[in-house]
Amino acid sequence: MSINYPFKPKSNRYLVPGQFWTIPLDNSKFACGRVIETDPNSRRGFLAGLMDWIGDSPPMAENLKGCKTLIQIDVHIKTIHETALDGFISGYRSLELDGIETEYFTSQMVHDENCMLMKGYSVLRQATKEEADTYDQFGYAGYMMIKCYAEDLLANK
Repeated sequence: MSINYPFKPKSNRYLVPGQFWTIPLDNSKFACGRVIETDPNSRRGFLAGLMDWIGDSPPMAENLKGCKTLIQIDVHIKTIHETALDGFISGYRSLELDGIETEYFTSQMVHDENCMLMKGYSVLRQATKEEADTYDQFGYAGYMMIKCYAEDLLANK
């Protein structure tokens, strides 16, 4: 499948792990969101990563070299429409080049027999108490949440 950038995705069908989008910040700087994984059970969901990157101009693939994710969150395709510069995916850089992997999560905050260990959308097994205490709960984030995280975590850099 050949993809021309930039493009505005209508579903997660054309999303590929490693694609990125520009997030304009209120201080006139730019942050970067990244596709980490697509939801296999949804046409609109995907796991997004906020990159540890901020710049005076929109990111290019080479700007992301060595950058890691600050947070990974489950979002709707509308997140790109609402937070990306002009609502577009800007480009692509392989996650493997930067050692970025899907993070571990738990299915719930409280550890009991129903608490599962997950890697992205994949349920692996029942979580141990230590894992439940270590990993964040997997949960859906609102459309603008990645921009809120960017403003909070990156705007003062």
